[in-house]
Amino acid sequence: MYKDKLESGILVGLLILTALIYLLQRYSLDHIIVFDANTSFPIKAISDNSTLQGESIGSVSIVDNKIILDCEIISSEYAWPFCEIAFKLHDENIPEQRYGINLSNYDTVEVHATYQNIHPLGIRLQIRNYHNSYSQLQDVGSWKYTGIEYFSLEDSPLKIPIKALQVPTWWLLERKIPIAESAPELNNVMVLELATGNNIKPGKYQIVLEKIIFQGKRFNTEQVYSAIIMLWVSASLFLFFYHLAISRSKLRKAHKKTSDLKRLNKLLNVKTQELKDQAERDPLTGALNRSGIKAIFIQDLPQLSIAFIDIDHFKQVNDIHGHAVGDDVLQKFSALLSENSRDTDFLARWGGEEFLLVCPNTTLAKTRTLAEALRELIENYQWPNDIKLTSSFGIAQRREESNTKFIARADKALYSAKAQGRNRVVSSK
Repeated sequence: MYKDKLESGILVGLLILTALIYLLQRYSLDHIIVFDANTSFPIKAISDNSTLQGESIGSVSIVDNKIILDCEIISSEYAWPFCEIAFKLHDENIPEQRYGINLSNYDTVEVHATYQNIHPLGIRLQIRNYHNSYSQLQDVGSWKYTGIEYFSLEDSPLKIPIKALQVPTWWLLERKIPIAESAPELNNVMVLELATGNNIKPGKYQIVLEKIIFQGKRFNTEQVYSAIIMLWVSASLFLFFYHLAISRSKLRKAHKKTSDLKRLNKLLNVKTQELKDQAERDPLTGALNRSGIKAIFIQDLPQLSIAFIDIDHFKQVNDIHGHAVGDDVLQKFSALLSENSRDTDFLARWGGEEFLLVCPNTTLAKTRTLAEALRELIENYQWPNDIKLTSSFGIAQRREESNTKFIARADKALYSAKAQGRNRVVSSK
């Protein structure tokens, strides 16, 4: 639920933010710079007479907040006479203007200029840009020449796309500019010029310039769209890694749960085994009880012998030495039988001081030999409180009979051993 809300919130937020950025870029965030009579940049007139050994004469005046260029074009040996209004945009004494100003973030330039009383004639918009590779501060001709020429129309300002400005081929060839550096550049504009057109005839002319406006956005449109794309990509990557983190977290939890279940299952198995052992073993001696020994009797063994063992006069041990000593004797008696029997034999406490030793795959004769050894070991063992202890054995080998009759024969042999004076081994008939 939280994950779905987060994804929906991010998606809605991105849509709103994208729409807001688009609307601001489309209808707001305008950025303009105006060059007119009130500009802070120096304005002067330039003609072929002042720079190129021509004879044309130009002058600039300010009338009613308009810049007036008075120009007299005079024929001379110079083939392309001209007059122009020049805005000086660089100042060596101001560090941030040493290499002019940056006009590269503008999309269009709007020119409000006409010839006075003479229409139409060509007007040239010219921009001179400084380039670190080939320009020199003292050589105006080395500043990249970029511009466009158009015919003036009365009371009709012209809006020119910045992309329409071109670097003339003659200038590129004259300056031997590499093709890689031949495109228009407006990042270090040193001079902005408005000049008479090419092939203008000798005579007196007047150009009235109201203003030149560079228009654009505070942020480049392509950069804004790239930022939107990056925003969506970043959000997508965030959601991807968020999902990945959630998946890994779920996987870790699943592994932990599996591990916990395994541990729990192991613990349950251990507990089950403990409970099973408790159910099948005598709590005092650790020997099997009657339930625990049953599994041996249901096995299909070719030979099976048993020995019923009873501690002689055990009641006297409890009466004389107490039940605590009696319990100690039972524990040591069980341990003595287990430690001195074969690994394949099974010992069970049948009840009270009676024990049953089950010997799989064993003949009656071998069982008797084992019983005699155990009887002698019991008689000579050092018991607590220097008690003298003996035991009686009744042994039997299974025949084609039920387990009940089989055990009963061994029990009968045990009673026969007791009747004969105890501390002896008697075989079943």
